[in-house]
Amino acid sequence: MIHKLMSMAYCAARLPGSLSYMREADRLYHSSRETMMAYQEEKARRLIRYAYHHVPYYHRIFEGIGLFEGGQLREERLPEIPILTKEILREEGANMYSDEMKSRRPYSASTSGSTGIPLTIWYDRHYMVRNRADKFFMGQLNGRDLGEPELKMWFRDFDLYQKNGKDKDRFYNFFTNRTFRLASVVSEQALKEYIDTINTVRPIQIWSNPAPIFEVSKFVLSHGIRVHCPKSIILTSNPLYDEMREAMQKAFPGTWIVDQYGGTEFGVVACSIRENRNLRIFEHSARVEVLDETGRLQPHGTGDIIITGLNNYSMPLIRYRMGDMVTVLPFGQEKEGSFGSISRVMGRRLSMLRRRDGTSVTGLHLRDLLTKPWIRTFQLIQHSYDDLEAMVVLDGTPEEHREGLDQIASQLREIMDTECRFTFCDSLSPEKTGKYFYVRSELE
Repeated sequence: MIHKLMSMAYCAARLPGSLSYMREADRLYHSSRETMMAYQEEKARRLIRYAYHHVPYYHRIFEGIGLFEGGQLREERLPEIPILTKEILREEGANMYSDEMKSRRPYSASTSGSTGIPLTIWYDRHYMVRNRADKFFMGQLNGRDLGEPELKMWFRDFDLYQKNGKDKDRFYNFFTNRTFRLASVVSEQALKEYIDTINTVRPIQIWSNPAPIFEVSKFVLSHGIRVHCPKSIILTSNPLYDEMREAMQKAFPGTWIVDQYGGTEFGVVACSIRENRNLRIFEHSARVEVLDETGRLQPHGTGDIIITGLNNYSMPLIRYRMGDMVTVLPFGQEKEGSFGSISRVMGRRLSMLRRRDGTSVTGLHLRDLLTKPWIRTFQLIQHSYDDLEAMVVLDGTPEEHREGLDQIASQLREIMDTECRFTFCDSLSPEKTGKYFYVRSELE
């Protein structure tokens, strides 16, 4: 009880409104479909009106399609709102920002750039509170009440957390009863340490990238180790493949393996709930559409996911193309709740690279080494243990960035125990799905 009170006190002091938004989400989830969609429609129209009056890009675009007449929204013109792409965001720059942004307590974050060049997205406190509430709500739907022990196993180098000011999360961790564990490198010793952490913390819920938990699961199964089983393991940032899920379910019997889909641009977009594999769309915070192969927007079907975030007013993203392919189901197949469902997310590919000694390194950890302002995009390919190739598109010439390239080569040599050769390209081709991969191993 003390931990729940501490969590609630933290939310009241540092995230005012988050608990009421979480209750609102719960109410909407348990309401009728009609109530849910009416709520979403009203939020979408409110955001569109705001964007027209306060965001230069949208004012120009909406004027061009005649979306407003005499200051009034023309409902029949809503389907004509064009798709927003990453290229448009780069070209428009500050035209995407609200003219009230400075007064809205803005903060920024950069996307991973897994479909090209990283982007900087601006948010405000209104968004932050609701995004945090949605994370609380997702945890609640999957068995964790506020204040119950949680373990976050993450894959980024901690230096990046410190550089970005994320070490302030220690206060959040203390008050919400969350333990943070860096899980970037996979080795026998590291896996033992991860398992010791799980058994010591005994969390109700684990948050992680799939790769560390997958490796832990294989290690547990191959060595017959006993490990604490939480109520749920929530996995995010990378696709959750069937072989990963199967290994986790065997290693953590009785634990719900939960898949979550989202992104830096929007936070939580969808997640599975308990033992159900379909991902439920958080439609109170995001509107999801599908761009099919004919170029038409549909409410369901298979195609590129198009998202409108309903909570960020400092940099509204309306009909934004994420760069992932999904299958959105027609509503009516759910066992409970008013939220729609995604049955498949065919996301961007990131794999783990293998060392000669049999240990692995997560693709996201390696990707961070090559994420530089002067590298427009790249692909790191492990052809064999002795052949590691970095295909890069530079902003400038190799001679201009020789020192930085040498530093990357040195870091990769230390991590992978092999030399990395650079191939300089004018551009890199996407995969058939239209996605770029950053890191790929061709080893069996």
